[in-house]
Amino acid sequence: MEANKIVECGICYFQGVAKDFTPVTVSADFRALECPKCLNNDKESFAEIKKAEGKAA
Repeated sequence: MEANKIVECGICYFQGVAKDFTPVTVSADFRALECPKCLNNDKESFAEIKKAEGKAA
């Protein structure tokens, strides 16, 4: 996952940039994301948020 993508935790619904989800706990899988708020590291529960891009007329 790219570091500048917006990601949402499926447990606490915290949203942030993917680089903010770097694992901090010792037992974490460093290939997976980890929520900085609730320490969830279940890779199946994270969702990538699509930015709504609108162009001014």
